[in-house]
Amino acid sequence: MEQPSHHTMEQSSHHTVEQSSHHTVEQSSHHTVEQSSSSTLSLPLATSKSKDVTEDCESVPTEDHSNFSEELLIRPLPTGHVHSHFEFTTTWSNPLIQSALENYHDLKLTHYSLFPRALGEVVEKYHVRELHLTLTQGLWRHQQWGYPVLDAPPGATLWVWFNPAPDHVLDQAWRDLVNALSGLFCASLNFIDSTNTASPVLSFRPAGLAQPWYSSNSSYLRVAALARENVCTENLTPWKKLLPCDTTAGLASILYPGPLYSAHYHSLGVHLRPSCLDPGSCQHSQLELVLSVSLVQHRLQEGRQDFTLRHLYSSKIFSVCPLAHKSMVYIDLTGNEDESKFSLTPPPERIAESGGERGSLSYRAYALYDLRTILHTTRDTFDVAVRFPKRHVYGIIPAPPLLATRYIAGYGEEGGSIRVVLTNNGIQNVSVVYLELLPWYLRLYLHTAHDTGGADRYLSQLVTARDREQGWVYESVVTLPAGRSTELSLPFTRALLKWLEYPPDANHGFYLPAATVSAMLPSARNITAITAADTASLLDKLQVADSDHFVRLYTETLLVSLPTPDFSMPYNVICLACTVVALAFGPIHNITTKRLVLKKIQPSTSFVSTVSSKLERLFGMKSAATSNDASSKDASATDASTDLAPDQGDGAPCAEEERTSPTNDKVSKTTSLRKRAVATKDR
Repeated sequence: MEQPSHHTMEQSSHHTVEQSSHHTVEQSSHHTVEQSSSSTLSLPLATSKSKDVTEDCESVPTEDHSNFSEELLIRPLPTGHVHSHFEFTTTWSNPLIQSALENYHDLKLTHYSLFPRALGEVVEKYHVRELHLTLTQGLWRHQQWGYPVLDAPPGATLWVWFNPAPDHVLDQAWRDLVNALSGLFCASLNFIDSTNTASPVLSFRPAGLAQPWYSSNSSYLRVAALARENVCTENLTPWKKLLPCDTTAGLASILYPGPLYSAHYHSLGVHLRPSCLDPGSCQHSQLELVLSVSLVQHRLQEGRQDFTLRHLYSSKIFSVCPLAHKSMVYIDLTGNEDESKFSLTPPPERIAESGGERGSLSYRAYALYDLRTILHTTRDTFDVAVRFPKRHVYGIIPAPPLLATRYIAGYGEEGGSIRVVLTNNGIQNVSVVYLELLPWYLRLYLHTAHDTGGADRYLSQLVTARDREQGWVYESVVTLPAGRSTELSLPFTRALLKWLEYPPDANHGFYLPAATVSAMLPSARNITAITAADTASLLDKLQVADSDHFVRLYTETLLVSLPTPDFSMPYNVICLACTVVALAFGPIHNITTKRLVLKKIQPSTSFVSTVSSKLERLFGMKSAATSNDASSKDASATDASTDLAPDQGDGAPCAEEERTSPTNDKVSKTTSLRKRAVATKDR
């Protein structure tokens, strides 16, 4: 069965994209991708603007407008954990930026004030319009903690929308961009290449301002993920340097590595997008940079969930950033309006409420603390104590309306299947977009792919893999029945890699990136924040209403074992070969190059006899030397007396005889000297 490598939704005759004169569908600010069948899938394509507004030059502000704000959200979770979300937002707008954003041109950034220059130069050089980077350690548990403000999968994830350009230009810009970001954040993003890069059609639409012709063209999009990327302080340090006040003042001063990296879940985020300068009307655009930190900590002590800011972050808040026009702390009070669950000390200045009535799914309540006012008034550090009157009780946690989990099925090293379970806990059918980005060494078999649960699905995009050149892209739209679970199965076989393609710890396995599930939920249950383009602060994102809400979920990363050769065998072979050569070559070389000589074996002597013989030789040599000196003196005297009396007695011939005897041998010489000495004495 032949199947095209790129099967997009625009090529299908069963789906149409409807647009009105103001680029809205059913009076919504989000574009809707409608299916001709009974199910409807809605995805946010961001807010678009009318041409008559963008061409109105008189209403465009001419001054440079730049703002910075820092905000912190604290949410006690029903499992005894505490969720903290920091957001540092920098906005920048001037005529050059507005013109570039509205005309989809490259940014021309000059005269930096609050916006980080290191990131601005990268964005300006590589044709970036929208950028989203997350570095995450741990897994967000949707079933227990609900939906976060910004969801992120384990590892590193990067998706970028570029300004319109030819494909080869964008491919080169993508390669240069990942290398620049790798050096900027001290991450391993340089391992991103064509084998793990994709351009999905539906899953990653622009989060900022974009017109339909741009947001529906996925050729300007690049998405990549590194599931095994570890997050450490070497990533936190360059991330902090992008802030106007660094870590010397403000909320960033309490981000110590100890509490951050000992948390159950932590995520660093860098999100750049065009947003609305004037929320509501959205007639002018601006460049928005959000630096976020999200972490989940377990604070149960002796069965109680009590905590303070000092317990969470090892420090109180002692200052605000002087460049920030707003420094706020929010504490979630939803379900605790009467302080029956916990109390706050000091009490909040005011409580912000949104959504419907109390008890409804969209009702939200937050305690607000203005740090600038509090620190200026009290002239002291700021700390909040959250006290629970009762011990923590683990109860039944209501499940979110949509859940996704994924695992590997099968056995052995040859085949297997990726199975994902999508659960719809709501009372209405929900259409979701399921995206898998898989490496090329997994060979998918789509003719045996199936689902259980009676869900309707169609394939929106399929990009087949090419060995060592391109990975798999599997994107499908699935309609989940209400109150039921649907299981999708993707069978695969494992390829055999070249021996140089295995990592150093090949037996550990290979990580697969998390799957992406995108959907429009009909209710606000378990929704923490919204992602509209006209939100000016974190508090605006927390204002949940009774309407459809877009969510993007990530599943677990998977660990796959590939057929792995025995990499210890070369070492064993080298050791064995070297041993055999050493044992064989050594004796043969000695026999052929050396001559055998017989040596007389001396009788062995004891240690005592050896020492005594050495001492005798030593002292014998000394006495011999003394006798030689004495004999020399006597011989001189004898010679003198012989000269004076040559005709004396019988001793003269004897002395003459001794004088003519040979003296080559030392022993004979000594003997002759002794005889001469005796003869001299006899005279």
